[in-house]
Amino acid sequence: MPHDWLEASPYAHRGLHGPRTGHVENSLSAFKEAVDQGFGFELDVLLSSDNIAVVIHDHNLSPLTTQKGEVINYKAKELSRIQLVGSTETIPTLKEVLNQTNGRQPILLEIKGDQGQYNEISRAVWKDIENYKGDVAVMSFYPEIIKYFRNNHPSVTCGLVATSLNDGNLPSTYFDPSHQKKVIKELETDFIAYDIRALPNIVTKYCRLNNIPVLTWTVCNCNDQDKAYKNSDNIIFEHH
Repeated sequence: MPHDWLEASPYAHRGLHGPRTGHVENSLSAFKEAVDQGFGFELDVLLSSDNIAVVIHDHNLSPLTTQKGEVINYKAKELSRIQLVGSTETIPTLKEVLNQTNGRQPILLEIKGDQGQYNEISRAVWKDIENYKGDVAVMSFYPEIIKYFRNNHPSVTCGLVATSLNDGNLPSTYFDPSHQKKVIKELETDFIAYDIRALPNIVTKYCRLNNIPVLTWTVCNCNDQDKAYKNSDNIIFEHH
């Protein structure tokens, strides 16, 4: 199958970070550690004010950095000087991560739609991955982002990120497995990345019956591993 690399190696969630490694999430050192230990990795992408893809999870800077404010209000160069909490490192750009990884392990790019600029962030990611030689996939909770790549760059490997556990931060339809199944069909996504807590369900069963790889997040313990083994094709994991 053309996307068999999706199942080849487990993915470190936001890189190999935490007490075991001493690296913080979504940092260059966490990604390097994952690659050095033979894992792929997952990361989060947001947009800077000058339309550059930067790697950080929250659209607000305060939880993860020494600075306050919204990521979208800073230029990439300014963000590159903002220190990550618990580290001497700063916010990397997606381009920096790709250059460091250099195709050695596969990467899952979760494109965040929280800023509402679906086309802009998709264009920024495409600019960085267009000539990248390694295995890379884009994925998102937001169908609008997947649709952008399907319409404009159909060769890009695309996945839907999903859960049925409604936290109130997204439209309610996003949490409906029936709607997720519809999105998978209409956009012909290459894979789905589903919340381990909500496995199995009608959409993951549909995917597995139709040879659409099911990845699951975030696998943190032996019970999660057993559940993932039975209901998915690969894991996105964290060490605790």
